[in-house]
Amino acid sequence: MGKWFFFFVLLASTGLAGAPAAGANELLSTHPSHYRSPGEAMSGGSSSILDRTKQARAGSHIIVRDEGALQETWVLNRDLSRACNRRLFRQKRDQFLVGIVDGRTYGAAVGGHGSLVDRVKMAENQVVYLFRGQGTTDCRVYHRTK
Repeated sequence: MGKWFFFFVLLASTGLAGAPAAGANELLSTHPSHYRSPGEAMSGGSSSILDRTKQARAGSHIIVRDEGALQETWVLNRDLSRACNRRLFRQKRDQFLVGIVDGRTYGAAVGGHGSLVDRVKMAENQVVYLFRGQGTTDCRVYHRTK
């Protein structure tokens, strides 16, 4: 008889084959983002966790707010986006500085400031750059048109 036979006999005799693992009830909780409406997860008058975006967390500093659409006042810079994909142009600390444009939160950095890693030397001083998808192969970098 092989070692697997004894393992299966032991497993069947202890009743572990069909029983859920101990502590499984604690693991089967629902995250607040799985509810249909944001207020469903939180009770009382407190605001829901879904009212905040993932990036705008405690410790982030908002440096720009723009109520206009992203395509109207911001330009997608393809060269900077390619440099961001290769981690040559990026925020020093991801989501430390943020910009909120049209209700969405983007990572932000300022040219000539310590918040920006610019190994390709393409940044202009005092220009705000918005980052979407930093750290991925689909990083996009925007800057203001005005």
